Amino acid sequence: MLAFLPHPAETDSDYTDLHMNGMWFQEWQSGYDDILRRGYPRPKRRTTVLAELYSPDTPDFLHGGDFNVPFLVSERTRGLFRKHAFTGIRFSSVEIVKVATKGKRKTNPKTGEPEDQIVKARNRSGIITPPKLFAVRVVGRLEIDPDYPPGCCPGHRCVTPFNLPRTEEMPDLWRPTLRGRSFARWVYCSQRFRDIVNDYGLSNIQFEPFEDHMSEFRHRVESFRRTAS
Repeated sequence: MLAFLPHPAETDSDYTDLHMNGMWFQEWQSGYDDILRRGYPRPKRRTTVLAELYSPDTPDFLHGGDFNVPFLVSERTRGLFRKHAFTGIRFSSVEIVKVATKGKRKTNPKTGEPEDQIVKARNRSGIITPPKLFAVRVVGRLEIDPDYPPGCCPGHRCVTPFNLPRTEEMPDLWRPTLRGRSFARWVYCSQRFRDIVNDYGLSNIQFEPFEDHMSEFRHRVESFRRTAS
């Protein structure tokens, strides 16, 4: 059984990253409240995500969320998820609050912070056709096999590295659990998920094998333990 860590495509700057992924917020985040304070009406559903985009031309995956909503997806991507009956996910709505450009991508801005490319730009969502996006909520869970059964490493509060369980059943998207409770903030996917996404050439997503990801994490934990001792 193989698993993978999905992550965004590598970019050459924070500006490029913002241009691709935009900024988007859930109900509990401060950016959500900032949007409401600017006069945007509160969505009827608490699960609705509010998004501010740089461009109406978005990739298939938009990253930047937390462990419950790791990414937004295009209408095409949602259709493929449903066609292949991916498990471990639910969809919720996304409202496009602002689109900063008509589609032109500036790769070398002269001044300002990356977020200024959206925050300080004029809203053009009324004169273009905003994209249809959907929030992917990860509801799949998989009980892991921890290196340290208590859940944290000896001597400090870092979560323990862990192994995959000996099972043939894995949701297509999942978060790890320990003794039935959510554990760590990573979201993983099945090999089936990775293969289908790659077969269709969906954009702005890459996959790191679980074993490579966890090996690097074990190395970081061990380095921290040596430094702290």
